[in-house]
This record gives sequence, C-alpha cells and structure tokens, in this order.
Amino acid sequence: MLGVIVFAHGSRDPLWRLPVESVAQQIARSDPAAAVSCAYLELCEPDMASAARQMVEAGVTRFALDFLAAERG
Repeated sequence: MLGVIVFAHGSRDPLWRLPVESVAQQIARSDPAAAVSCAYLELCEPDMASAARQMVEAGVTRFALDFLAAERG
C-alpha cells in the first residue's frame, strides 16, 4: 500500500494547519487506495517519524513525500 505524507514546517497557530490538511484531503480524494497523513518539522504533531510509524503499522509498504512550503508575501 502507498502512503503519502504531506510534510510542512509547523506553527503554534492552529489555523495554520488548515491548508496543509486541505492538501492532504485533496490527495486522499484523488487516490482513495493511498493512506494519507500530515507531518510537521516542529511545533505541531505528528512529527515525520510518528506519521511514518503509524502508516507502517497500518500496512503501508511504499512512501511518497510531498513537502509543502508556504511563505508570506
């Protein structure tokens, strides 16, 4: 099974997660057979290791990583 992790920096602002989670939902809709999760470098949970571990426990054998970089301006 394919696992897709949408990886982003993280923020203390809970609203900051909304666009990251939206991207993950869009990927999940486009490939219902894939397991999709968000992961964060810091300030949010889960971190990359936790997200990957949960996916492996759910049967994921291949991974794709989508790095989402957002900036103001």
